[in-house]
Amino acid sequence: MSQSDPPSFHLRLPARLKADLQAARGANSLNGEIVERLERSFDPDPSLRLAEIMRPFLVELSEEDQAKLLDLASGFVGILMKRNRKSR
Repeated sequence: MSQSDPPSFHLRLPARLKADLQAARGANSLNGEIVERLERSFDPDPSLRLAEIMRPFLVELSEEDQAKLLDLASGFVGILMKRNRKSR
């Protein structure tokens, strides 16, 4: 390893998580996808904070109720986007 190479370590992942990461990686390498996701987890982005707050409540919902809530949130975002376009 040259001095410019970042340190590396072995990571054990559950098979399902590894498969999900591989499916989501797009043009990224698996390593790149993991690094990008870790970096985003430290981002002070308010939407990530909101997701962190909501996660314990969401996992308690049935899949059907989660889908309903996501539909509701999508509709809300659509309304905000339309409103934002009109105000320009």
